[in-house]
Amino acid sequence: MSQLLESLLHLQRLDDTLQEMRKRKQEIPAQMRAFEQELESARNRLEDLRKRHQEAVRSQKRLEKELEESMEQLRKKQSRKFEVKTNEEYRAILKEIEFTQQTHSEMEDAILRLLEEIDSLERQIRSQAEEVKRLEARVKDEKARLEQESDLVEREHEEVFQQRKAVCALLQKEIVAEYEKLRNRRAGLAVVVLKSEICPGCHMAIPYQTINEVLQTGEIRHCPYCRRILYCES
Repeated sequence: MSQLLESLLHLQRLDDTLQEMRKRKQEIPAQMRAFEQELESARNRLEDLRKRHQEAVRSQKRLEKELEESMEQLRKKQSRKFEVKTNEEYRAILKEIEFTQQTHSEMEDAILRLLEEIDSLERQIRSQAEEVKRLEARVKDEKARLEQESDLVEREHEEVFQQRKAVCALLQKEIVAEYEKLRNRRAGLAVVVLKSEICPGCHMAIPYQTINEVLQTGEIRHCPYCRRILYCES
C-alpha cells in the first residue's frame, strides 16, 4: 500500500487517540464533582442529624422544665385539698389533681420518647461522622489520583499532537484539508479499511474496479456512496 494511504490511516488513528484523550480530560472534572457531591450529601445528612438532635434536646429540657413547674403546682393543689370548706370545692380540687397527674404521665412518656430519640440520633451522628471522615479521605485520594491522571493525559495529548503535526507535514495541505472535511462530516471516520468489498462506513458494496484501483495505484479513491477514503490491506 502507498505511503500516502498509510499516512492518512496513521493520521486518523492519531486523531482517534486525541479524541479519546479529550474525552477523558472532560470526564475527569465530572468524576471529581461526583466525589465532592457525595461528600457534600454526607455532610448535609450529618448536619441534619445534628439539628434534629439539638431540637430533641431542647424539647426534652423544655418538657422537663414544664413538668417540674407543674409538679410544684400539683404539690400546692394537694396541700389545698385539706383547706377547702365544702365538698364541692374538695371534688373540684381532686379533679384538678387527677387531670394534672394525667398530664404528668403524658409528659413523662413524651420525655422518655425524646430520650430514646436522642440516644438513637447520637448513634446515627457517630456513624455518619465516620462516613464523612471516610469520604473526606477518599475524596482527597481521588482528587490526587485524578489530578495526576489529568497531568498524564495532558502530556500524552501533547506528544500525540506533535506526532500528528509531523504526519501532516508530510502530506499536501489539500489532502489534509480533504481528510479533515471528511472526518468532520463522517463522524470521525474519514479512512475506511476494506477487508471485503463492503464499505465499513456505509455498508454498501464497493465496485471491484475501484478496489483494484486502490490496490494497483495506491492513490486516493473514494467510496462512491459515502465518499470516504478507501484503504486496502491487501
